[in-house]
Amino acid sequence: MLIQAELGELVRVGNWIEALAGRLSLPPATVFAMQLCFEEAVSNIVRHGQIAPAGGNVQVRLGVERRSGTVIVTIEDHGIPFDPRMEAAPAKPSRLEEVAIGGQGIHLMRKFAQHMDYERGADVNRLTLRFDVPRGAG
Repeated sequence: MLIQAELGELVRVGNWIEALAGRLSLPPATVFAMQLCFEEAVSNIVRHGQIAPAGGNVQVRLGVERRSGTVIVTIEDHGIPFDPRMEAAPAKPSRLEEVAIGGQGIHLMRKFAQHMDYERGADVNRLTLRFDVPRGAG
């Protein structure tokens, strides 16, 4: 699926994932994890990717593939190079007052996806996430 690098496209992404969930017979927990990770990745691309609309490619390519017990998700963009695997985990607050709003997206992606990979080639960022589908589900 191709989308524009705009936050408003997240509605289309959500609808697309729901349609895929039925076709691929995905359990609700897997659908939730995929949706959360797609939303976090796309919103990070839009907010921080510095995709230049003047002459630059402002599209984001999303892919989903089911392979027996797993679902492979790919997200490609033409933003600045960024490897989310290198992002440090947020510090654990010792008091409620220290809890920061925001900045948890990549950490959540790490928690919900069973594997995260990144590569940069031909001016394209490619994030690959793997979600294990529980046995007997779907």
